[in-house]
Amino acid sequence: MTDGDVGSVLRLNAGSVWALSPLDGDDLALHRRLATYLLVGQADDTVAAFAIGYLPGTAYPSPNYRWHGEHFEDFLYLDRIVVDPAFRRRGIAGALYDVLEDHAGPHGRMVCEVNSRPPNLASLEFHRARGYRKVGHLVGSDEHEVVLLEKPLVPVSGTR
Repeated sequence: MTDGDVGSVLRLNAGSVWALSPLDGDDLALHRRLATYLLVGQADDTVAAFAIGYLPGTAYPSPNYRWHGEHFEDFLYLDRIVVDPAFRRRGIAGALYDVLEDHAGPHGRMVCEVNSRPPNLASLEFHRARGYRKVGHLVGSDEHEVVLLEKPLVPVSGTR
């Protein structure tokens, strides 16, 4: 993710904010300082998607990230992924997941969360089809609910 991608990333996030948390310029700057992985998917010379991922041990103040850190010693946490609706069904999300899961392999698992209230049925099905399983559930102060997911990638010995 480059400085030139910031406007597109903010626009993509705003278009999918119902399925993830809001993101403004300051929030994205924090991600750019702390995140291990900041990926942008290009299609037709356009930023068609982005993904943000973290390894354990950062100061990222997300309760979902913190939950995974309390339950697993090692992981790659996918904070968010967004694909522009105009570019869906082209394999872009799968390609970004392939890259992230490859990086997550040495850490034993990739973890994330998906809205369960309001439900993001397409994302839940996408994750199920990729081999993710439910490991927890969180309810936010605004009654927003997420299901916490993991995909074991190598024999795992690091649960707390």
